[in-house]
Amino acid sequence: MLDKIKEIRKYIASASQDENTGSLLLYLNQIEKDINGKKYGLVFEEHREKINDILDTHTPILEEDKELFIDKGNGRMNFLIEGIICRH
Repeated sequence: MLDKIKEIRKYIASASQDENTGSLLLYLNQIEKDINGKKYGLVFEEHREKINDILDTHTPILEEDKELFIDKGNGRMNFLIEGIICRH
């Protein structure tokens, strides 16, 4: 995203300037500040995890394990999902 902002700034610098140029540059500065500021919540890494490479060529298979089944008799159930990678 920061690289895109730099590209936009270069384009603005090479284009003819008008009354909106200053506002656009201020807006880009605010976006850059937001990107570089503190982040809360989920932040995903910019590299692929090993599992991403595996999932490109293998299909996950979910199977029910009757030994783990819990029924408290109240009509509600919780699920625990565990997966294995099926290598074809």
